[in-house]
Amino acid sequence: MNYHISPHLYLTPLNIEQANVLLEAVDMSRESLEIYLPWAQAVTDLNSAKKYITERQDMPGSRYFSIMYHKQFMGVFAVKSVEAPNTCEIGYWLCEQARGNALIDHILSVMLPSLKEEQKIRHIEFHCLDFNIPSIKIAQRAGAKLIRSYSVTMQDKLPKTMCIYAAVLS
Repeated sequence: MNYHISPHLYLTPLNIEQANVLLEAVDMSRESLEIYLPWAQAVTDLNSAKKYITERQDMPGSRYFSIMYHKQFMGVFAVKSVEAPNTCEIGYWLCEQARGNALIDHILSVMLPSLKEEQKIRHIEFHCLDFNIPSIKIAQRAGAKLIRSYSVTMQDKLPKTMCIYAAVLS
């Protein structure tokens, strides 16, 4: 199912045919993506881009979408399953050229009411590293508040703090 956010912005289900453009987007933004997203280090060729897509398609209860802006692939938006009932995690990444256009805010303005109505989702979560200020601000604009944090080890083998922000959909 496609979600039309605005005349130039829409979500379409992530599929294997997009491996090439996904790889290009990761390559163009590799340095900044690898800071926050450990998987970016492993997406280095067409086969690993296909693996990234396949792994996400196989996640039970989760849906991954390509973010299309002016008919170009700009990143991925995900609605991920979590343990709590009527709750989902929102995840996303954008290539550098798409940042600063409030794309995620626009997407959330359509997707959150849709999740509430279509899937009876009542709570959303955002999982952000404590130094990922842009993502924290997006979570806060969606009404999310910090509810807990925990330590994670990233590719640099140093512990980082992962923060979970949550909001009630009203």
